Amino acid sequence: MNYANMSESEYCNIVIKRIKEYMDKNDIKQLDLARESNINQSTLSKIINGETKLTLQHIFRICNALKIDPEVLLSFDQEIVTNNMSQIDTGIVNKRYLDEQILIRATTHPAFKGYVGNEFYIYFYSTISTETSLLEGKLLLEDTEYHNYCKATLTLFTGQKDSKNEDVKKTYYGELIISLTMGACYCLLINSEIGEICSINFKHAFLFNQRLISRVCTVNSTSSGGNRLPIMQRALITETRLEAVHPNDKDFQFVRGQLRLNETAIFTPKDIIDELINSTDDKTSKELKDFFQSAKKMREQMDCDVFDETKIRSINSSSNVKSQGISMLRNKSISLKYNKISTKTEEFVYQYIDGKRQEINSEI
Repeated sequence: MNYANMSESEYCNIVIKRIKEYMDKNDIKQLDLARESNINQSTLSKIINGETKLTLQHIFRICNALKIDPEVLLSFDQEIVTNNMSQIDTGIVNKRYLDEQILIRATTHPAFKGYVGNEFYIYFYSTISTETSLLEGKLLLEDTEYHNYCKATLTLFTGQKDSKNEDVKKTYYGELIISLTMGACYCLLINSEIGEICSINFKHAFLFNQRLISRVCTVNSTSSGGNRLPIMQRALITETRLEAVHPNDKDFQFVRGQLRLNETAIFTPKDIIDELINSTDDKTSKELKDFFQSAKKMREQMDCDVFDETKIRSINSSSNVKSQGISMLRNKSISLKYNKISTKTEEFVYQYIDGKRQEINSEI
């Protein structure tokens, strides 16, 4: 660009254009910039619309608020401008792919109340089939300086120790996006060190003055071990830390049961209900044993026992006993802990598709 014959007003228009491009590219609202720069919003609006003269003081305040060097706005060197146009952290999803009326990112939206600023514990099955323990982690949801997105940080404790006998952790960074039409929260996360992207999805609810207590969610990721297979599983996020990692922990059986991929019908090995009845000792309430006795009368027997959860929920027991009993039944069910896309599946699908392809090519 030739600046030699440029007028003062033309140069000011270029600087203003750069300010607007920077705000648009980094999803910064005019109200946020006015607050951070300590420039009256009406004045800032006139500056951006070219109705008020842009001063050196304005440039200083705007650059300070945007945390960029003045040369990004003022330089005659377009390469300097281009290379510095994305300095603000804007999250992992570019806004041009999102309709902000449907997929919400701005934390000022009421949909984020009760979610932002909270830390949750998360529990799910290890994807190593020989592991009996559950994995525990922490999910932190934080606001960002310009309220343009909700920062998510997942710290996962692998259960392993390093050479210094310290816990081995994996850390994922990303953001929480809310879909109002789907009534869903999508937490997209990246661990750049190991090259993994995963997502945590759970049901959204407007909380307003309340806090999110817990959610059962799905996790899409990649399995551990040598095969590294795509995997989908359930997880539990909770504001309260549970004792649910090791088999002897008091919350372990309950959480494990809820993480199975059960539906309404709970399929268990034959006569597992008798095992549960007989294993109920003095430390467990008599009401729980009575619950299992009532459930036994409602079971359907095929090659396995089938308990319709909608029916056994009608048993005249306290809600705590029903929750505990159903979780214990779920834990004994033959339902999967997770669902991997195995190499055999890939092979069989490939063979089928390849056969179809050859069939079509032979007809041409």
